[in-house]
Amino acid sequence: MTGWTVLAGCFLLGFFHRFAPATSAEALSADLGAGGAALGALAAWHFWMYTVAQIPAGMLVDRYGTRWCVAVGSLVTATGSFALASAQSVVVASVGPVLTGVGLSVVFVGIMKFNAAWFRPESYGLVTGVTMLLATCGAIIAGSPTAWLLERYSWREVFAVAAVAGVVLSLAVAVVVRNRPPHSLVEAGVPSGGARAGLHTALRRRELWPLLLATVGTNSTFYAFAGLWGVPLLTETRNLSNTAAAVYTTAALAVYGVGCLAIGVWSDRVGRRKPFLLATSGMAVAGWVGLAVLPWDSGWQGIGLYALVGAAASQVTVSFAALKESVPAHIAATALAVLNAGVFAASAALQPLFGLVVDSGSGWSWALALMVGIAVVGLVAVRYSRETWCRPLPTASDRETAIST
Repeated sequence: MTGWTVLAGCFLLGFFHRFAPATSAEALSADLGAGGAALGALAAWHFWMYTVAQIPAGMLVDRYGTRWCVAVGSLVTATGSFALASAQSVVVASVGPVLTGVGLSVVFVGIMKFNAAWFRPESYGLVTGVTMLLATCGAIIAGSPTAWLLERYSWREVFAVAAVAGVVLSLAVAVVVRNRPPHSLVEAGVPSGGARAGLHTALRRRELWPLLLATVGTNSTFYAFAGLWGVPLLTETRNLSNTAAAVYTTAALAVYGVGCLAIGVWSDRVGRRKPFLLATSGMAVAGWVGLAVLPWDSGWQGIGLYALVGAAASQVTVSFAALKESVPAHIAATALAVLNAGVFAASAALQPLFGLVVDSGSGWSWALALMVGIAVVGLVAVRYSRETWCRPLPTASDRETAIST
């Protein structure tokens, strides 16, 4: 489908902007004179703005539709890429991640709404998994391929080309995307009392918080690491080149992308959620402990540990599914937005905090120990999550039918 393909391209480009700072960290630091903490803060702007904009983006898409919201969001992302490419200081460069974070928040909500409108409900999990897999290709492009480009071109040229691609995709969205299939009579409902009431109800659901903490332990740690610190760790502690180090984050992101699709399909077939939440949270703890304390080398051992934390992050597919099945349908979208916002807020906080620990002289092991602690909290939180058996909560009409029969 042409519309979905264009939207997936926008989402892919957004993931490139999310993870490109890790591969470009050395060049950005040298050109802009940024230390570890400043570089962490620069990259974190994307996560902070993406987080803050999540719920407003959802409200905009619900009101105006996917087509124009994503077209504008992609244009905002392109503007951010241009701003970063032309920046001469860290302060000015921060405008880039601010705008890419805002733009991608609209793209994310828009493509998820498009998937719900254009594909059958029973295919939604599969379509979402494929969407996440393709989006992860953008993160993979931000790894080794970008490192290869940085050996031949400046980081400014790379981000300028990404900006041009964003403008082209924005125009394509406006031309080919439609909000709903022809003759569709289905419209998304809103909670009684409006969006604010729906948000208040979602925040009060106890099912939300264990899943949020679990996903922070797997995904927030991985996003913060792969998005910035995964490459510098290897260049500074294992004396690898920037290009060689990027292979590790690329491998981790590839495992993450494939895992997002595989774990969703597997969980659906088994008809369980909680065992997958436990397994992936345990994998996260094991991966971070290995990176922090084991004497791993820069060969297959290192790649294996990077891949392990990437595989653990594929938990997000099951987390979204479990939350959607744990709350009433009329607040499911809001609850998912809160979960996603919380995960990225934690990522935004972790990036500069990780850099501060490294800059303080404590060393990389203590910074990685921070990830261990957060992963352990996530593993404990899974114990308090509920098993949904892959079935949504019954609606009022479902209960009435059951009573009448």
